[in-house]
Amino acid sequence: MATGAEAVAAKAISDVGDHIARQKRLTKDSLVKLLRKAEDAFSALGQSSKLKASIQPLSDSLVQHKLFQHGDKDVRLLVASCFCQVIRILAPDPPYSHEILRDIFKLIISTFRDLVDTTSPYFIRRVKILETVAKLKCCVLMLDIGCTDLVLEMFNVFFSVIRENHQHSQIQAMLSIMILILEEEVSLPLLDVIFRNLLREKVATSASFKLAVSVIENASEKLEPFVQGYLTSAILDRDSIQSELKELHHDVIYEIFQCAPQMLNAVIPNLTHELLTDQVDVRIKAVNLLGKLFAVPGCRMAHEYRQLFVEFLKRLSDKSPEVRICALQSVKAYCISNPSGTKSIEILAALEERLLDLDDKVRAQAVSAVCEIAKSKLKCIPSKLILRATERLRDKKVSVRTNTLQKLLELYRSYCTQCSEGLMTIDDCLEQIPCRILMLCYDKDCKDFRPQRMELLLAEDLFPILLPVEETLRHWTFLFSVFTPAHLKALNSILTQKRRLQMEMLVYLGLRQKEKEIGSEELQIEMQSSLMKMSRSFVDPSKAEECFHKLHKMKDNSIFKDLTRLLDGEIDFFTSHNIRKVFLKRIGDKHPLYEFLGILSAKCSYNIFCSKHVHSIVLGLTKRDNLNKNLEAASVDLLQDIVSSFPSLLRGCEQQLLMLLSEMDSPYIDKLLQMLGKAGSHLTIELSDFYPSLERLCLDGTRLQSKYAVSVIASLSDSSDHWAFELVPETRQFSSGFRKYPNCITGLGLHIAVFYFSVRIPKEIDYFCC
Repeated sequence: MATGAEAVAAKAISDVGDHIARQKRLTKDSLVKLLRKAEDAFSALGQSSKLKASIQPLSDSLVQHKLFQHGDKDVRLLVASCFCQVIRILAPDPPYSHEILRDIFKLIISTFRDLVDTTSPYFIRRVKILETVAKLKCCVLMLDIGCTDLVLEMFNVFFSVIRENHQHSQIQAMLSIMILILEEEVSLPLLDVIFRNLLREKVATSASFKLAVSVIENASEKLEPFVQGYLTSAILDRDSIQSELKELHHDVIYEIFQCAPQMLNAVIPNLTHELLTDQVDVRIKAVNLLGKLFAVPGCRMAHEYRQLFVEFLKRLSDKSPEVRICALQSVKAYCISNPSGTKSIEILAALEERLLDLDDKVRAQAVSAVCEIAKSKLKCIPSKLILRATERLRDKKVSVRTNTLQKLLELYRSYCTQCSEGLMTIDDCLEQIPCRILMLCYDKDCKDFRPQRMELLLAEDLFPILLPVEETLRHWTFLFSVFTPAHLKALNSILTQKRRLQMEMLVYLGLRQKEKEIGSEELQIEMQSSLMKMSRSFVDPSKAEECFHKLHKMKDNSIFKDLTRLLDGEIDFFTSHNIRKVFLKRIGDKHPLYEFLGILSAKCSYNIFCSKHVHSIVLGLTKRDNLNKNLEAASVDLLQDIVSSFPSLLRGCEQQLLMLLSEMDSPYIDKLLQMLGKAGSHLTIELSDFYPSLERLCLDGTRLQSKYAVSVIASLSDSSDHWAFELVPETRQFSSGFRKYPNCITGLGLHIAVFYFSVRIPKEIDYFCC
């Protein structure tokens, strides 16, 4: 049965050949019809030299009419398909001269160019030709007949047409053809083609890049001596290579290292030559390459090439600052990839020396390297190194200080995030970062470090924007446990200035409202004075005052309503942030006052400390939250500082404060009384609620506690409808307090007098005098 089918197919092919041979002029349609008939018949034939006589007429007619040069693309495709089938059936001895074979291979390669069009109706036919050529290994004939130019062209065609949507079998056919060629002969032009596609601008899914990698991986044994010779010459004697890619040999080495590192065993040691050359640009390229090689995950190159690694580390102290900077960038990449590697210890020691480099750009890069390494693996970097990096905040160059500030803030935010996620605990060393940043307030030579600027830094740059208030409070509490008087002074200057602007803004907004109702020249003068006072809270007061005047002339009342809302101490941090976000969005970043209003709205906001901070501290003190004594004292100091600057934030904590005041043995009772005295007028509670505790403190407390208790009564009376001294028995108890501390009559008397003369019933003065 099979023999009969083959006979019918052979007869059909022979008839097609005879018909084409007899025709002197064939139309495209007739040719296509005949060639398709022959193509279908070929599929029924197996490989056999006995079929030569049947195939010969078609084979000769295709050559005789030079159909491989036909002007129609579809005809040429069918001709190429028939030639492939002839070569398949009569392999390994195709019935063509070298010249004709060259034309045939040229035709076949031209069909490969259209493999890029996977939607073409002829795509399947082209794939069949490709797979036939791969299966027959007839491409080796191109080398046998000296068609190296066609081989090179075919390589270029495969790299240009390959796509991600090609099937695996189609890609494998291309790959097998290329591997077969390389197994027979490797040449510099072919290496150039492979390397060019290895270095082509790529994304992770680039098909041509993947094909180049596959060629290197599958032909590594054959390619190795040629690749080694090529790259060694590029390193030691670049001028001896006639290749456009010789200047990119570092990139070639890096790519090959990732797919076939064994090919480079004899090449990599030669990189020492480039590290020691006098040419700065060559040293830079060598350092960059080695940095990437050492940083390859799982790579043991630093151990395997010990001498090379030592030379690489020496580039950190290279005579050229540019080389030192590149070396710092490279060791940073290595340490991030190998945070706990044994070589990291050597690198970090060398890195520490660069923090004191004579070149300011090198010092700045060294700080960046330390901070980036620390961010990647906080637990693997020595605390000493981070502290040494923070010293660059005092660098003689402002640019280094500014860079250090930015990098340390990034590191601190990363650390805070990891703490909130439970990946880190409070670290003494890292908490030194905000401490040392605060000390920048004492620098007078840089406007970026003045309290006006540092306020925005504490509010917006110190902590991650979405960090929970409880977490920021945890860090602030620890900071207060290690703060020195200098730190407190710097922080208080920032908070005091912020409070001053908020109070003045309230004054201004009140005057502005009055102006609408009753305009007068006096009001205008007061408002101008208020604007001038507020401008002092900015880095550039003169420019700020000019902006304030422009703001004053604006008619959009929503701007002033938003500023009023931001000044409300009862809104929390996130609400304040959202108000600012909407406020600035409405202004628009094209508005000439956009930047100024951004800063002003930040200064008006309670964005460093808010009411939630205060409430959390007070609640923690009532519960004692398992704080150790040191942190408990720090939380009280923190609360005192906040209330001192923003007394209204204590509103809402009245019941907890009352509970704390009832504890006579509390070591913090004095500070609590001071806070109440400061914030009394802002609290929404009756004096009578606090009075029993205050009375007991006057009678049984210390001299200072008696004094502070009277101050609290004076403060609370401003917001109370009840007058304490109308209660005569209670007044007598206070007078007994005078008798208990006769040496402090003057001090207590002053406070009593201040209180007494601020109320409505002067007749009780006789009682006090007796």
